[in-house]
Amino acid sequence: MMVPTDAALGVRHSSALEPWRPTGVPGKFVINRHIPEEIVGRDKNEAINSYISDMLALEDHIENAIRGQLSDLSDYPDVLAELRPLHRTVEHHIADLRGLSDRRHAGGVAESVKRAGSVVAGVAAGIIDLVRTEGLPKNLRDDYTAFSLASIGYVMLHTTALTLDDAEVADLAQQHFTDYARAVMRLHNVIPAAVIRYLREDGLPVREDVLPQVERTIEEAWSSQAQNEPRATETSAAKNL
Repeated sequence: MMVPTDAALGVRHSSALEPWRPTGVPGKFVINRHIPEEIVGRDKNEAINSYISDMLALEDHIENAIRGQLSDLSDYPDVLAELRPLHRTVEHHIADLRGLSDRRHAGGVAESVKRAGSVVAGVAAGIIDLVRTEGLPKNLRDDYTAFSLASIGYVMLHTTALTLDDAEVADLAQQHFTDYARAVMRLHNVIPAAVIRYLREDGLPVREDVLPQVERTIEEAWSSQAQNEPRATETSAAKNL
């Protein structure tokens, strides 16, 4: 879930409430809780621009983390072959968002990116901290977490742009969401083999023949849930609009 920055929420903070904790460490994701204090009004462009700033900040942080992994995972050339195109995708997203921000004269982008070392979200225990020495599978796990966060962020941006009649932003958000949907599916298929390899390198008696079973589990789970879950227009939230 993407939680907007102060500008996106129209939030004012007292000096005592400072939820941001930049790390500045390549390859490290940190997600903290964010408690809004006061909501203030904003216009259409401010609403859209604030979401653009949020996504630029998040993309910048993801790029920094993956760039660090590309250096750390030099012993895994097969995994690097998967990560490099994902890294290029993130770089393209950043370029797209910066260009969009410039054209729209969106404010708050520089400050948002400056704070991007601490990506804000209300998730589970409130913090996901990628420690790069934990090994290959956990690096990929946290990439998956970051890509999922970006995916729903772009769904939010796409929805915001459509409902406020901004076709350019809606189209860009749709493309970036599609890119991340593809990236998440790619990691679904990469991570199981990475886990088996890592356990084998750790001296454990792994069974490599389970990979097809894991593949079926993933495919069946996504396929079954896609059929069972209500569509966006069928949810309780949609019925209350």
